[in-house]
Amino acid sequence: MYDRLLIIGLLSVGLAMPGWATYEVRGKINLGDSWQPKVFMAMIEELSDYYRASPDMIVDIATTDADGNFVFRGNQLPDENRFYRLYLMKEQNTDYDACLYVGGDDHNFIHVILNNDTQLEIIADTNFYSPFGNYQIRGDRNNHLMRELSRLVYPSFYFYEIKFPTELRLSEEKLFNDLLNFADTCQSSIAALAAINNTDMDEYFDLHRASYQYFGERLKREMPHDTYTKNYLRKLKFYTSEDQTSVPIWVWRFMALQTLLILVMGIGLILLWQRWKSSITKAQPNSTDAPTSELLTVKELEILDLIRQGVSNKEIAGILFIELSTVKTHINKIYAKLGVKSRKEAIQLSKATEKKGV
Repeated sequence: MYDRLLIIGLLSVGLAMPGWATYEVRGKINLGDSWQPKVFMAMIEELSDYYRASPDMIVDIATTDADGNFVFRGNQLPDENRFYRLYLMKEQNTDYDACLYVGGDDHNFIHVILNNDTQLEIIADTNFYSPFGNYQIRGDRNNHLMRELSRLVYPSFYFYEIKFPTELRLSEEKLFNDLLNFADTCQSSIAALAAINNTDMDEYFDLHRASYQYFGERLKREMPHDTYTKNYLRKLKFYTSEDQTSVPIWVWRFMALQTLLILVMGIGLILLWQRWKSSITKAQPNSTDAPTSELLTVKELEILDLIRQGVSNKEIAGILFIELSTVKTHINKIYAKLGVKSRKEAIQLSKATEKKGV
């Protein structure tokens, strides 16, 4: 009898374990002829992957029926909340060249928050052509907040249609303030993190350092052991240390004074300094002697070509699906390799090498 009671007790405990939880995400999308009849579920492990499409992020695939109905069901997800992206692919695409389309009839993805207990339903408005057009959410509070956030974020991708610089700046500032206000008033830390993650830290960190740091403290209080908190704090540390490594103005003044004193020391010392500088210059390879294609990587050549076309940094980030900070890093490397200091010089050097036939 005791053995039987022990078995029943163990079964009861096992059924109560979190690992037995089952999530379900179902919905109905607008499935046109240009889309594959599949919905892909991608888990976002790093905040920098929020808008990256890659096969190594896919955790499940649901086949849709003729009416666009789909169902995800299982218990293989992490028990803690994570960002997931549900998206479709064009008929001509594969897992390795999937694209995320934003706005209009081709908008093919949404972001949700899931764990093994999530019960969620997503219904697209049939009056729209895009797969998730004007979709409605039935589920937990986190995903209702994510739906509210999407109404702020997705229209921002139309910035490229704005013709006037002042209007563009005001629109970008409005989006930033709306996202910051959403995060400040949002009671869900992970949904607030999605809002902060959609802000342009390259553009606004210096002006709103306190807001970004305050949000980091909030994550440490409310999500202390979460991997996203570690992601965010690492990103925060990068921007903070980047500022700390910048050279203060007094250092530049000191260097200028030191240069002046060296000049005053006499013609002889200047000649020696120039001779030393000349020998160093001769020892360094001249970047203009080598073809641009040999100096730069494939990615750098691609970015240089976009620069020549007059494409802005933000537009390059959108075209190549990389972060704005990554674009800036590539451009700095291009300048260093070509020995130039500006876009104009890089374009002129690139055109000059073409005329020489290198």
